[in-house]
Amino acid sequence: MQSLGTVQSSISGTSSSSLFDSMLEEMLENSLGLVPDSFSDASSSQRSLHYNGANPVFEPTMLPSLMKARKSMPAPLDKHTGNHYGQYTDIINQAADQYNLPSGLIASIIQHESNFKSDTVSRAGAQGLMQLMPGTAKFLGVTDSFDPAQNIKGGARYLRQMLDQFNGNIEHALAAYNAGPGNVRKYGGIPPFKETQSYVQKVLNTFRA
Repeated sequence: MQSLGTVQSSISGTSSSSLFDSMLEEMLENSLGLVPDSFSDASSSQRSLHYNGANPVFEPTMLPSLMKARKSMPAPLDKHTGNHYGQYTDIINQAADQYNLPSGLIASIIQHESNFKSDTVSRAGAQGLMQLMPGTAKFLGVTDSFDPAQNIKGGARYLRQMLDQFNGNIEHALAAYNAGPGNVRKYGGIPPFKETQSYVQKVLNTFRA
């Protein structure tokens, strides 16, 4: 700043204000448009700030990578995933709330049990969307297994019981839903039945997708 007076005295007809503006503009041109040499060989994570564009606006160089990483992070497990299950969406979400289950898990079971057909009856006699056996349905308080609301809430209640019985182990709970809790206890996990093993994997794949 000591040279400012000398410069001012050597330039006639130039106000201090316009001189200051000129010097400031020159400084900006010399400094803001460049990344300092000391950072030229540094990694992008070390170059925390840089000038980008015509205006003097700074942004963290790591911001794009952080945003990309954030988008790639898996979403937290939620009861409602935002998915739609046709005419059964409200019933599934209500059952998920009532029995503290992910709605996507209930829907995945329905998909592989009945493909969302409420009037389905299996060769073994399982009925409705979540394929409840008559004895199981009666135990759960379901009076009409072909009523979607009763069937889904009954199936969700049964799944909740299986999860509680097997300490929250989702694989064991699904195996119990398919083959019965007695077989899961007997074999200490998923029974060695191809149908049950395939069922557990398919439901989990759909749920996780």
